[in-house]
Amino acid sequence: MADESRPTNGEPENIDATAASGEPANATPPAAPAEAGATETTESTASTGASDMTGKADTPATPTDAAATTTAETTTTTAETTTADSAAAKRAARPRRTRRPAKPAKRPATGSRRAVATGARIATGVVVVALGAAVVGAAFALPLPAITAAPSAETVDPAPAEEVRACPGPLVRLSDESGQDATAISGVGTAQTDEAATTPDAAIDVSALLSPDDRTSTADSAPLRIALPADAAAAGDTLFAAAQSQNVAEGDLVGLATAACGEASADSWLVAGATTVGRTSFVVLGNPGDVPAVVDLALYGEQGAIDAPGASNIDVPARSTRILSLAGLAPDLASPVLHVTAEVGAVTAALQQSVVRGLAPGGAEVAGSIAGASTEQVIAGIRVSGTSSIAEQVGSPETADLQSVLRMVVPGADPASVTIRVAEERTGGTETEYQVGLTPGVVTEFPLQDIPDGLYSVTIDSDQPVVAGARTSTIVNGKTDFAWYQPVEQLDSPFFVTIADGPGARLHLVNETEGDADVVFAKTDGTESTGTFVPGARSLSLEPGSYLVTSSVPVGATVSYFGDGVLSSYAIARPGPEATPITVYP
Repeated sequence: MADESRPTNGEPENIDATAASGEPANATPPAAPAEAGATETTESTASTGASDMTGKADTPATPTDAAATTTAETTTTTAETTTADSAAAKRAARPRRTRRPAKPAKRPATGSRRAVATGARIATGVVVVALGAAVVGAAFALPLPAITAAPSAETVDPAPAEEVRACPGPLVRLSDESGQDATAISGVGTAQTDEAATTPDAAIDVSALLSPDDRTSTADSAPLRIALPADAAAAGDTLFAAAQSQNVAEGDLVGLATAACGEASADSWLVAGATTVGRTSFVVLGNPGDVPAVVDLALYGEQGAIDAPGASNIDVPARSTRILSLAGLAPDLASPVLHVTAEVGAVTAALQQSVVRGLAPGGAEVAGSIAGASTEQVIAGIRVSGTSSIAEQVGSPETADLQSVLRMVVPGADPASVTIRVAEERTGGTETEYQVGLTPGVVTEFPLQDIPDGLYSVTIDSDQPVVAGARTSTIVNGKTDFAWYQPVEQLDSPFFVTIADGPGARLHLVNETEGDADVVFAKTDGTESTGTFVPGARSLSLEPGSYLVTSSVPVGATVSYFGDGVLSSYAIARPGPEATPITVYP
């Protein structure tokens, strides 16, 4: 009986041993031991134990895969048994072909072997990581050699430079002398400028700034550049100051306008002006330096922040002044506040305003800039005058801005709770307190009403930084004027003040300490006066001129003017910091 094995793994039967192994077909390989779990099958001839017809020995048993030999494949059916003899006789009649044992198929790894291999790889990785961590830890644990070297450095004292101030120049208007060409800016008259230094022989340099926007500007009427030479500034104890004034009465431009000549800054605020009917306002940007400046203006009004075309990237050439009509940037504003930022360079900022009510001039003023927002602001020297005459006229919209007001804005994002204290600048004077809430970004005007004539200071305490300014008006003998007041800055002692020419000049000092301030006023002509200033704001009358002020405690200062139908004021700004030595690392 013949027993033939058939593959069950789906692969073709390996019959041609020569093709698979490359060995001769009649070569008899040694018998391969059976794999564990495998079934061994043998092929018999017709006569058991006999040789085949060729006289060659039977082929040795071929081991096969246990999975390929199943019970069904190795079992011979009953039909095959009954015909075994006839089949054997037929095979005996034909030559027999010796079969080579099939090459054992490569068995895939079992699940247990894969698990073992994977575990070995993971164990190897863990060992490598542990070794790496041990090496890194040892590197940190071992003391490493420390190499230190002091960098070469050199301290350099900045070269002495001149100290510079810029004056805003004369009042301007929209039109020429004949009243024509209403879009052109032209100057009116000339501002009187006073400058001085604490060192009598210091040669102060005074030169004109170019004013391309003023079509009538000349060297005699242009804004001025005031400079203390470098050699005098290098002395360290030389102080200087400058201020200007102009009392004008020409057509509808009537009033007293005064201003301090200030240092250029990259950041400042203007709280003044209006662009409603009959109100004309100009922004004056001065660049006394030798580097061109680029300026952005951010505007706020009674409705909030204003997107003003043309308020960005304003070029201010070196040693020049730019004059911009505020109505051209934001028309019909009753209470503007401007934030002036120099993206390149630095500028001085001032705002000129004039008023016409119907055909009657309502005054003129030049308002200086303030340093920035603060949670505490003190405004001194506020002159309230002609209250009975003003009360008769403030009922109409055209004269509403005769009312004394405090203008404020919160530039931040949070609302502010503000306490306002209005106090007379005299011992035993009245003091009134108010509570106000401010919406961020919206300009608010708080009326200073029911206040009798006199001099006042206003203190603002807020839980959010605010920017503020005040305005008052006067009517005397049919003449009307107004003034803008800026918050004071604490000044180190001594400081230098120039009081420009004007009627009724007074110097107001604000003592925010709890003790008295002993003050000495030394005029440049050699005369001296002294005074004791109690906490709060007090003032004294001083002749126009320049004064070195020495105080026992820090104080703030404001100059005010009041006369027959004229009113004006300007604050004394804190000088910029001196240049200090710098360290250079080559």
